[in-house]
Amino acid sequence: MIYVCVLAAVTVIFATICILFRRKNRSFEGMVCKFMASFGFISIAVTGNYLNNGSDIKYFSLVLFALMFGFCGDVFLGIKEIAPSFKKKLVPLGTGFFLIGHIFCLLAFSAIYKINLKSLIFFLLGIIIALAVIKLLKLKVNPAFAAVLCAYYGLLVLKTGVSALMVYSQPAIPNVLLLVSSCLFIISDTCIGI
Repeated sequence: MIYVCVLAAVTVIFATICILFRRKNRSFEGMVCKFMASFGFISIAVTGNYLNNGSDIKYFSLVLFALMFGFCGDVFLGIKEIAPSFKKKLVPLGTGFFLIGHIFCLLAFSAIYKINLKSLIFFLLGIIIALAVIKLLKLKVNPAFAAVLCAYYGLLVLKTGVSALMVYSQPAIPNVLLLVSSCLFIISDTCIGI
């Protein structure tokens, strides 16, 4: 367990340094720290699976795929920081990889927690919110990217809504942590997008 704690601490340090570098307009250094933080998430998953003797290979595989697609999303969005001339191509690619990662995360989530038709209301709510934000802020995005963005936020709101329902029905620590992580996903991805 100590290994996971050390990896988590190192990951948080790299994420914090990333933010500090970005505030000082040191894009390259910030990008490298972001990659290291993203790699830290993957390392935590692999180490956690090893320490649990690979007890749930299906769940682990789905989470690992989710994290790897997230890492790719970080790479594309990081490159846009140092090569802004490719921003129009890199942002949809990065967002698309994050969307695929969230789909794998949702599959892992649904392997443990039941997602029913009622929870799909949260997905539709996320799509509606994303569409409203695009219209209200008068964002100029092509329709294909708008569709990816809406599906992406639909998945985020779905995970957060289901997590909230789980906390309401059974306020166990894993459920609370799942809700907190889902909320942090929405906050961080929104901040990155802005």
